[in-house]
Amino acid sequence: MIMFKSRLRRFCAAVAAAVFLTTEAGADLPDDLICGFVNVEDMVALPGTRWIIGSGLGDNFFQKGGLHLFNRDTASGRKVLLDLNSAQEAQAPFDRCPGPADAEKFSAHGLALKANADGTRDLFVVNHGGRESIEVFRVTAAPRQAPHLAWIGCVLSPDTAMANAVTVRKDGSLVMSASFAGETKLTPIAEVAEKGVRMDPKQAAEAAKAMIYGALFTWSRDAGWKKVPGSELMGNNGIEMARDDRWAFVNSHPGASVTLMPLEPSLGKARAIKLDFLPDNIRYGFDGKLVATGHVATPQQVGACVQANDPHCAISYRAAEIDPQTLAVRRLFDGTGTRDFGLATIGLKTPEALWLGAARGTCVAKVSAARISRP
Repeated sequence: MIMFKSRLRRFCAAVAAAVFLTTEAGADLPDDLICGFVNVEDMVALPGTRWIIGSGLGDNFFQKGGLHLFNRDTASGRKVLLDLNSAQEAQAPFDRCPGPADAEKFSAHGLALKANADGTRDLFVVNHGGRESIEVFRVTAAPRQAPHLAWIGCVLSPDTAMANAVTVRKDGSLVMSASFAGETKLTPIAEVAEKGVRMDPKQAAEAAKAMIYGALFTWSRDAGWKKVPGSELMGNNGIEMARDDRWAFVNSHPGASVTLMPLEPSLGKARAIKLDFLPDNIRYGFDGKLVATGHVATPQQVGACVQANDPHCAISYRAAEIDPQTLAVRRLFDGTGTRDFGLATIGLKTPEALWLGAARGTCVAKVSAARISRP
């Protein structure tokens, strides 16, 4: 029999980050650090407000994380106090959810927002804390007040895939990017963290094969989860929809690329955009351009920092802008990893700055727009 806990530790590291401990010539430091916020792996801007919502990935097994709010005007933030209790009932179309996530274990990975007709927005959160799921929160914003987040349901993740990121189409259906996916049922990370997993050699070999390639999955209430044919990449990571809702931009972290992927085979062939770093998350900026952010590294250098849950990962990083129409790439920022900030996994471009979060660390970084606007 083979203990599986070490393999899942490697999985956790591969999903979150890659390690590179040297500094590139020409790399630079952010202008400001906003500290006291743990493992803000992903961020989204709340349209029509001055607020940013950030994830909180939790420990080395992605447990006990949370969500954060950041004020763009004051460059300040706070952890969100979520009301998750067993008395809450899920709302349609997420009402097949068995109830709220465990409030203590909840851990936020990838994020996505969808606008509602009444002015509210729904926040979709990849969760590994206590269960594998997409948790859904209704976000209400009022003038001069911090947004309010209320849990409204969940979608349990498919048990043969490990979710990394999620996006949502205009009709409310989801597209999930799973870093690992196969035919073998995967043990939830929370269970591995608590018990470890024993496998015979055949099971271990099947699991190892599944942990090379990921895939995309679509979800609707009627159809449930469906794997997108031909969507397998090495370590599928961040995802954003193309504007027509029929294609998606998907990062391959170990593959050092972003792929424009059709969600139906009849639409045509995928197009890969090669990068000179390992992209983690990808996010539309305020100007409609995509920003991919990740690490100058090899996949083999992934493990040390993430597995140790080290808050001082001096790992250099890079952010690049991608034109969603022409697929042209422009480098935005090279960051020198320091003990105060490194391992950036998300770059969020607002009119005033490039905001950076990291899978490991206690700070969010800010780079002024003047430093990234030069073509």
